[in-house]
Amino acid sequence: MAVAGHEGWSDSSARAVLQLMVESVAELIGFEVAALSVVVDDQLATVAYTGPEEFRAYLEQPDPVSVLDPVLAQADAHGRLRWLAAEDYEHDLEGHWVAFDAVDPHGPDAWRPHDVLMALLTDDEGRLVGVLSVDRPVSGLRPDEPRRRLLERYAAQAERAVLTAFEREELVRRVAHAESARQLIRSASMPAQASLEAVLDHTHGPLVEGFGASGSWIQVLDPEGHDRGRARSHDGTTIELTGRMVELAHRLAPRLWAQQHVLELSVDEPVIDDRLHDVALQQLADLGLSRALGIPLGVGAECLGLLVLTRRATDPPWSSDEVESALPIGHDLGAALLTARALERERAVVRELQALDDYRSQLISTLSHELRTPLAVIAGNLELMADLDLDGAGARCRDAMTRGTTRMQKVVDDLLLLARVSHPLHPLDLADVDLCQVVGDIVELVASTAVAKDLTLRLELEPGGLLVPGDAGELDRLVGNLVSNAVKYTAAGGTVTVSACRRGTDAVLQVADDGLGISEEDQIGLFHPFFRTTNPEALREPGTGLGLAIVATIVERHAGRVEVRSQPGVGTTFTVTLPTG
Repeated sequence: MAVAGHEGWSDSSARAVLQLMVESVAELIGFEVAALSVVVDDQLATVAYTGPEEFRAYLEQPDPVSVLDPVLAQADAHGRLRWLAAEDYEHDLEGHWVAFDAVDPHGPDAWRPHDVLMALLTDDEGRLVGVLSVDRPVSGLRPDEPRRRLLERYAAQAERAVLTAFEREELVRRVAHAESARQLIRSASMPAQASLEAVLDHTHGPLVEGFGASGSWIQVLDPEGHDRGRARSHDGTTIELTGRMVELAHRLAPRLWAQQHVLELSVDEPVIDDRLHDVALQQLADLGLSRALGIPLGVGAECLGLLVLTRRATDPPWSSDEVESALPIGHDLGAALLTARALERERAVVRELQALDDYRSQLISTLSHELRTPLAVIAGNLELMADLDLDGAGARCRDAMTRGTTRMQKVVDDLLLLARVSHPLHPLDLADVDLCQVVGDIVELVASTAVAKDLTLRLELEPGGLLVPGDAGELDRLVGNLVSNAVKYTAAGGTVTVSACRRGTDAVLQVADDGLGISEEDQIGLFHPFFRTTNPEALREPGTGLGLAIVATIVERHAGRVEVRSQPGVGTTFTVTLPTG
């Protein structure tokens, strides 16, 4: 037998959750019928039901909570559960209950149509908030102790869900008048407006309109001492803040946030409990105001500021709903302020890093240019020394200096190129470049080196060419660095394959080898300037550690991407994807 109730709950999302819960309870415990009713204005409201549809309309008829009294007086109590066997009735329960035919009404343990099994749902103070009832077990038998314990567990979950739904309804009722203000305040934390100044500007209107205030004052407390505050009248006119008011915010806000309390002040009804409130009332009187709400702003344990909403003597007093809905506003606005402050700091760090990166690029460029001239002089003199008849030791020293000078010139050239392609003000001179032609030229250039190392050099190109918008010189350097690296780090007898093809709207360049390979650890820093591998075999080959950094920068400038797939002892494949239009 199931208790009847009536519709009367506005929270559709909560009803959907409870309906799913009731259906799950019926299926998992083994009942064909289950109903959940909640107490609304001393009436039972059926908010979830599963069972024969022909009974739904009746179950949704209004019934007073007192219909439960006869059952509660006679039923056996087992925690939340109440069990009343049909044969133990002493009162007529017809009219408020629905009796379902039993599966098999015979036998001592058979479930009878008038058996009652339900769970009482209560709040923290023991007040009844709902009833979960079940009927018509699939087995046809009255539930044993394990099945009752399972129902008790589900009842506990239903109780928490009902209480949560009631709390949501109450909160919605309390803050309905200020919901538009909350939404607009939350929008102040969106990236498009997320600066402290923007938050201060965009929140005034919603606050004074949503709370019927004559003015607003937001004081942001900065732990580094750079406070910002904004006080304005209803029409947006700025009100100058005195040092005493700022000091008041510093003293009052942390206390209110720690207590999670909204301070309600009225010069007509002063409630002075300490000197701080006295100071606050005096400030109200000095501004010609009659009432104020002091709302702390913060997130977690951190107090971020103070919001004060004011009213004049001709305005009505603050209602209890307005006072209760003010603290959630403090949480929302605190979140907006925290986001804005974090983004401002992030922007400052980005600006500092950008300035540092610009300085680094300028320093590298300047030093490289300064090194270029003396290196050219040294290289020129070494060329002249080549005509001198030096003994063995002198010739060896000259050759060593020549190799060192050549390597230094290579480093300087790479530094200048990296500085140039990394500089944000260096424009990209776009033109249609045939990537197949660039690849073919580079492969032809390194072919002699590959032959000398006994390498097989394979070339696979898109028929008819492959045009990409880009800088021909930079793309030549990109391909050259990848192919020369593949040849350099592939042992004799190995194979290097270079391909360029179209894939959808992209051009794909691949340089693959079966050489030394790169460990996963080394792949992390592979595209960083001056990176050198930890592989001793690879370290034997000369290099500046700038080639792949240049590759990555050029790819980024051309709106592409570069990927590496490698395994030590197996080989490496670099894949560069560039847009074709």
